[in-house]
Amino acid sequence: MKNMERDFEDVSPKEIFDFACELDDIKDDLNSTNSAVNRTIYVKIYYSVFLFLREWLKKNSGYKSLMGEHTGLPNFIKKNGPFNNKKNKEISRKLIHLKKLRHQADYRLTVPSKYSNEYKKWKFTSIESAFEIAKSIIKAFNGF
Repeated sequence: MKNMERDFEDVSPKEIFDFACELDDIKDDLNSTNSAVNRTIYVKIYYSVFLFLREWLKKNSGYKSLMGEHTGLPNFIKKNGPFNNKKNKEISRKLIHLKKLRHQADYRLTVPSKYSNEYKKWKFTSIESAFEIAKSIIKAFNGF
């Protein structure tokens, strides 16, 4: 029987981010649909940044993980982040933007009609732009 513990070896946020980059590089060679791969990339971009920030803040600011953390973490950064108010708000907004992309990728199986109110709520951000947003957040916290 396969050792299932190996499926859950330790992983770092950087490894998750690097995987998203690798997946983006090879997506044209995969047998999966482009949408399935692209959605996975958005999810991995968000989680790599979210986990990086969560661990950084726990280590450097006394942040405590709580239920509702995907909302709580950006709010904590906005109010108690390590930078000035403007920079904290900017990082919080960027993290919320990545979260919205992740949420769409995970839960919204169809894109709404262009003429619907739901469509107006969507974020249409390229994968390249999502990577740039993620890199700008990580860089602000001195990288991985």
